[in-house]
Amino acid sequence: MAQPVTQIQCPNCRNPIQARVQQLIDVDRDPRSKSLLLSGNLNHVNCPVCGYSGQLATPLVYHDSEKELLLTFLPMEIGLDKNEQERIVGRMINRVLEDLPAERRKAYLLQPQQMLTMQGLVERVLEADGITREEIEGQRAKLRLFEELLRKPDEDLAGFVEEHDEALDEAFFQLASLALRAGGEDGAVQAANHKLESVLELSSFGKRLRAQEQELRQAAEDLRAIGEDLTRERLIDLLIEAPNDERVAAIVNLTRPAMDYQFFAELTARIDGAEDQNKERLEALRGSVLALTQQIDQMQQARMQQTASILQSLLEADDLDEALRAALPAIDELFLSLLQANIQAAEEKNDGATLQRLKEIEFRIQALVERSLPAGIRLAQQVVDEDDEARAKELIEESLDHLDEQFLSALMATAQRLEGTDNEMAERLRRLHRHAVRLSMRSKMGKKA
Repeated sequence: MAQPVTQIQCPNCRNPIQARVQQLIDVDRDPRSKSLLLSGNLNHVNCPVCGYSGQLATPLVYHDSEKELLLTFLPMEIGLDKNEQERIVGRMINRVLEDLPAERRKAYLLQPQQMLTMQGLVERVLEADGITREEIEGQRAKLRLFEELLRKPDEDLAGFVEEHDEALDEAFFQLASLALRAGGEDGAVQAANHKLESVLELSSFGKRLRAQEQELRQAAEDLRAIGEDLTRERLIDLLIEAPNDERVAAIVNLTRPAMDYQFFAELTARIDGAEDQNKERLEALRGSVLALTQQIDQMQQARMQQTASILQSLLEADDLDEALRAALPAIDELFLSLLQANIQAAEEKNDGATLQRLKEIEFRIQALVERSLPAGIRLAQQVVDEDDEARAKELIEESLDHLDEQFLSALMATAQRLEGTDNEMAERLRRLHRHAVRLSMRSKMGKKA
């Protein structure tokens, strides 16, 4: 739920600035506010006058009825007297009570827990989610390690990896990537990202990751070589012939839909007919494949639930543009498929209001995605969509600055994809590609001259 914009004083230069300030975090009414709190983005302000960027100190009340959690935080630096503190906190707790049905008003609401620091508030919320203090401290240690990495000159990175290799695990790189995405100056982010990539390349975790990627590529090549002749029996042969556990995992990831009841029945028949020396190995293989398929299914189910939750939050959002910007990193093919399924369901039910909202979400996502694409990719899409070849040439000629490698690659990739299904369109795109290459070369030669 979007907060109204209000005028406040910049904490640094005291000039008036516009900001969205949220003091009540009620997870029941606004689940997204919890994510803002945990990510450090709640009440984050930017001053256009002095350039200050940071979290605003303001009274907070946190409520989660499912966890029976009612927390308060009053920053010492705001200097409120006790009566004013009680008035502000009391007003927000009354709002919580008013929004709760009588049957859900329990004793915990009469005893709010006062947090002394913002970090303490965050830790208490995480503890209620089952994340221990040890796990929290582990995350802090990894972030401190990342900060140490940023201070290291490039020539010391190999020594840094050798000293901390065991701690440079998946969790470290995930936290570091999240920290980089939090922002900062573009140049600083690029330099930090370069260091992170170098460390990943040198670390044991990075080497394991590359080995897994290699096995995935080899498994994909093996499957492509079999092509349409792939049967359950041949798939079982591939798994038996796999040289290592990583190849088995890669094959399972690429062919999970084929591993149905009949697949496991045929694998069991192989085990029953095997010699004693092979039976144990095949039984272990079946156990590994079964565990991998269950893991994939659980992850897919969790993704589906998360995606459904995101779509529901967009349906209920007061400020759709703001909600979409926050959700954009999670909008993928699964989300778009779910969106289309909901549009179809709303059409079948003649639910006009829901259908209109879903269509609006679809339209705005398309607009956001188009705006986020590089200029060359956007131009390629315009050229592909233009039915008149003469007009498509004009578009190219009017956009010489955007005839970059991304544009040329996108145009050629589309032509190759259409071969065999729409040869006429494919050939037209090839002609346009050649035209663009000539124009690009002339433009570059002209600039050199």
